[in-house]
Amino acid sequence: MDYIKYITDGIESICKNHKRRSAGCETIKTAQAEMSEAMKDCVDEIRTQQFEVHPHAFIGSIPLDAFLNLIACAFFVTGVHSGKSWPYIVSLALTISSMIIIVVEYILFMPFTDRLYPKKTGQNTYMIRKAKNTPKRRIILCGHSDAAWEMPVLKHFPYVLIITCIGSAFLYWLVNFLFCNLALADFLSAKTLHVFAVIEIVNAILFTPLLFFVDWRTVVDGANDNLTGCYLAMSILKEMADNDMRYDDTEVCCLITDAEECGLRGALAFADENVEELLSLNTVVIAPDTIHSVEELRIFSRGINYTESNSEEVCNLLYFASMKNGLGLKQLRYAELPLPLRIIITLSMTPIPI
Repeated sequence: MDYIKYITDGIESICKNHKRRSAGCETIKTAQAEMSEAMKDCVDEIRTQQFEVHPHAFIGSIPLDAFLNLIACAFFVTGVHSGKSWPYIVSLALTISSMIIIVVEYILFMPFTDRLYPKKTGQNTYMIRKAKNTPKRRIILCGHSDAAWEMPVLKHFPYVLIITCIGSAFLYWLVNFLFCNLALADFLSAKTLHVFAVIEIVNAILFTPLLFFVDWRTVVDGANDNLTGCYLAMSILKEMADNDMRYDDTEVCCLITDAEECGLRGALAFADENVEELLSLNTVVIAPDTIHSVEELRIFSRGINYTESNSEEVCNLLYFASMKNGLGLKQLRYAELPLPLRIIITLSMTPIPI
């Protein structure tokens, strides 16, 4: 069987028949139902998991953070013109709040702002092809069926401007924190405070485009990110079934998650609900994502942040498997790169060979 055609036909069907697959929407469920139907004769068990999700969280933190910083700037300017201290206190509180949101959501990858947004019901689908004997280990191939909202700033603006927007937002934290504390100390002249106000306003103008970072009306197809990962995992199980292949003591599974684009919420929900089962066996999770061409395939041994660390043992297994099959995939040690380069890679989503 031509498994490449199986993958591309499946992706085309999902894109045509299950549009606007944002996290928690009904088309996620219908898309996963089609995937389950295609796999029902290839696996021994198919489970679905429902979970609560707030789709606009995580990615919505970027415009929220920009909004909080702009309001903080307005309060600082109010303090300068009124000569009162309470606007500085409010401005400082808003700035600290925006800092906490970004650190918790994007550095620690922990749900934080979810309750600020409408609730929906997400769904994960878990497919299991059992071992011949009592399993001693488990391999889970994981892809996500939800697609991202369009991000006009990323789509239409040069990377230099994007980095300027994000950099100015981070700079604003430092500037506002320093200026508010100096103003509250009450030993600065009115002229100096007015200069500070101008600096804050200019800084705020630079990150204003982040207010429009997400177009909530447009959901991309997600053909590459990440239906490629879903159907790659499914094709492996299908090939095993077509050849009546089972490992002696290793079960091979496919996990299709929802709500990846809003901060890995589906994967977190699956891990929380199945923690005892996952820990009962030696479990390896491999997450293929954005599969495009052999030249661009990389093994990510670290995540974008130092808080994310993948198993070195599993990365080495993938590396030696690629060598055995003539691919020679390189490991991209994301978090070990200089911060400016990591920002560029993150924004461009382009794997860089090292």
